[in-house]
Amino acid sequence: MIKFRLLEGRVQNGGVTFGVPHFKGEISDSNNLIVEQGESVLLSQNKPIAFWEDGSVKWSAVSVVPGDGEVTVRQGFGIKADNMPVTETVESITVDNGCFKAVFYKKGNVLMETDSFSVGLKAVKTLVTKEKDVTIKKEITYHGEITECMTEETGSVKTVICLKGAHKAEDSFLPFILRVTLYKNSPKADIVHTFIYDGDAVKDFIGGIGVCVKHKMKGNCANRRVKIAGDSGIFHEPLKMLTTWRPRIKREYYMAQLRGESIDVLNIYDERGQKVSDEVIDNVTVWDCYKYTQVTPDSFKITKRTAHEECAYINAGFGKRAKGLLYAGDEKGGIAVAMRHFYEKAPSAIWAEKLSEDEAEITAWIHPADSEALDLRHYDTVSHDQTYYEGFPYLDSDPYGIACTNELSVFVYGETPEDDKLLSDAESVARPAVYVTDSETYKNTNVLGTFSLPDKSTPFKAWLEEELDKAVDFYIEEVEKRHWYGLFDYGDVMHTYDAIRHSWKYDMGGYAWQNTELVPTLWLWYMFLRSGRGDVFSLAEAMSRHTADVDVYHMGAKKGLGSRHNVLHWGDSCKEARIAMAGHHRPLYYIMGGDARIGDVFDDVRDGDMATILTDPLGAFYKKDTMKLPTHARLGPDWSSYCSNWYTEWERKGNTQYRDKIETGVADIRSAPLGMISGPDFEYDPETGHLGYFGENATGGMHLAICMGGPQTWMELADKLSDDKLKNMLAEFGRFYFLSSEEKQKEGKGLKRAGAYSFPYMAAAMGAYAAKEYKDENLAYKVWKELIGALPQGGFDKKTVKYYNNDKLEEIVHISTNFASQWCLNTIVCLELIKEYIPKSLKEHNNEKEI
Repeated sequence: MIKFRLLEGRVQNGGVTFGVPHFKGEISDSNNLIVEQGESVLLSQNKPIAFWEDGSVKWSAVSVVPGDGEVTVRQGFGIKADNMPVTETVESITVDNGCFKAVFYKKGNVLMETDSFSVGLKAVKTLVTKEKDVTIKKEITYHGEITECMTEETGSVKTVICLKGAHKAEDSFLPFILRVTLYKNSPKADIVHTFIYDGDAVKDFIGGIGVCVKHKMKGNCANRRVKIAGDSGIFHEPLKMLTTWRPRIKREYYMAQLRGESIDVLNIYDERGQKVSDEVIDNVTVWDCYKYTQVTPDSFKITKRTAHEECAYINAGFGKRAKGLLYAGDEKGGIAVAMRHFYEKAPSAIWAEKLSEDEAEITAWIHPADSEALDLRHYDTVSHDQTYYEGFPYLDSDPYGIACTNELSVFVYGETPEDDKLLSDAESVARPAVYVTDSETYKNTNVLGTFSLPDKSTPFKAWLEEELDKAVDFYIEEVEKRHWYGLFDYGDVMHTYDAIRHSWKYDMGGYAWQNTELVPTLWLWYMFLRSGRGDVFSLAEAMSRHTADVDVYHMGAKKGLGSRHNVLHWGDSCKEARIAMAGHHRPLYYIMGGDARIGDVFDDVRDGDMATILTDPLGAFYKKDTMKLPTHARLGPDWSSYCSNWYTEWERKGNTQYRDKIETGVADIRSAPLGMISGPDFEYDPETGHLGYFGENATGGMHLAICMGGPQTWMELADKLSDDKLKNMLAEFGRFYFLSSEEKQKEGKGLKRAGAYSFPYMAAAMGAYAAKEYKDENLAYKVWKELIGALPQGGFDKKTVKYYNNDKLEEIVHISTNFASQWCLNTIVCLELIKEYIPKSLKEHNNEKEI
């Protein structure tokens, strides 16, 4: 029996899907699960989303519509119910969720249609050319055209429809993937919208991209209205406001309108008790269009216009951070469109147009068409490989194939909704429900690797826990303080701090955006798994969603690779598998019950090694004509990332072909003169998975093998292969890393360069693994010594300085995300693997020797 709770800071509103972890061999069928809340058994829809190597279920996805409070999942047989009716024809798929029928089309530009609304897609390409001193901009409007429509999942609780296509005009622009989730008896449709950039960055700017929702409107404009969620309340206006100069209409009509009540427009009286003529009513201004725009993360505005295109928009309202929901309706009710991350991904907007006509259009602009077009060109014309830590001396700033995913919901109301209802619905989209179990369960089931639980039982442990908390709290605060917001930026953090400027090195090549360098993803996910904190989950989720899409190539020759850290997320010339590694996002995928978009990304990166035939990670260092195999792979971060991708494919789908590629590589490494200590540069054949040893070559150093998620991947894999080869090599590697230079030379048969083993604190988890396997107390103390010695004086303490936009800016002058990620991640793992050897204080407990 496992209990699940609503994550702090999240809002429950309808159906939810979450992941249930299982012990190896515990269950063989996810359908044999029952979900309870209090004394009630909930209708649930279950499926397996990962398997143990023995074939038993490792993770189940459970979909339910819970009430308030915890839910419990246990083995048993739940409520039997019919599936939601789904009918498929040659032209369409129809889903009846009990609240409305939705038709999803297989061709055309209407993706979805119900009695209340229909959904289409828009995009604007801004073509930029220059002739002499004249810059010419041409805007072309595209409409989403469907090429594929399928039922991805259906059952008694929810149905998911996936539509794919591209935006079409005279040509094609921005392929899209749209998923629509309908829960049983729910009056809303949840939409996940992904687009992939396929233009020429030099000239094809993204002028706008949005989801257009059309809604039939009836009745007099005096009974049609918009409601917009602001900072703290609702902006509410009827299209035609019944307050006039001559004659003076009774105030009660206007007050009734603003209460959301319908007015009998044929029987309106003025203050003298005389009936107001139709001519007077017709002469009241009709406001036909509203634009609700989050201009910056700190400023939104509302503008409006009459139906005449030759007329101007006027200012109607403003605020700081809008909640991202707009309602439009008539006397019979209406619809609301709500967007997630409305201010975090600013500029964003929702436009309501043609409100006075028979069919209104509400467009959720992921990037507004009236904002400055998104310019994906590089920031310079030369590489800064030596001066500013960029990859190679040539440019390869390439956004072709990157993606971006956004979430929105469409709500249907049978009557004018109260303001509180709209605010609640807006919050449920901005902070959607996530159900999690306790940290002990995630740890004890061993479904997401090795991590420790918080323990402050000794002064030394308490100190380490305090440093871990200070580090993650600092980054949570930095997102807001530094405004790490924007469509292509939100979710990532910066790489290196500039204490002289009191800012991050946002403009200095490889010191700018992190792009998963040294796996802050894994640090944050492990930090959540051990703490259960909602704010840590939100930081990790945003990072995974950003890095899985924007930092990775999803189509083209580089598909399955990602871009190294840079001023622009796609800007660096190093295109490598480590950035795209599946392991970055496995926790999000499983905790969310098999997140479909992250599943797409796993599919995209599964064969990322194939892309290295053209994009050899070591192509600049070795001559092609001397090679026996097609490309290269370093032990880490290349082969380790492939292992992560293949392991994920194997556990999700039971595809043993990818397990076999892992075991092929393990055997090849084992046959090298020093096993895993060899290399770490190897030749590599993506077709077979074979690694070719060609001597002791460490391009970049041995630390690259252990600082990009390799240890976490390998430790989890070690017990799941057919023999102990990998486990034994891991232990040997960890032991060897902490030998003295003289010992390395001796055991390495003169082949190894001791200087290649830098940054030993990054190898702490590997050393701890070896200490645990060999029960080596001295090695464990060496590991603790390196971890403690690596932390600068003051640890993650902050100091306060005066800055140009903040007179009390808190900063950590020595901070880099590389260090924070690796120190925290290794500490979390060591607190589990060598906890029995942990000092009771900052001195060794048995001989009082300073560590």
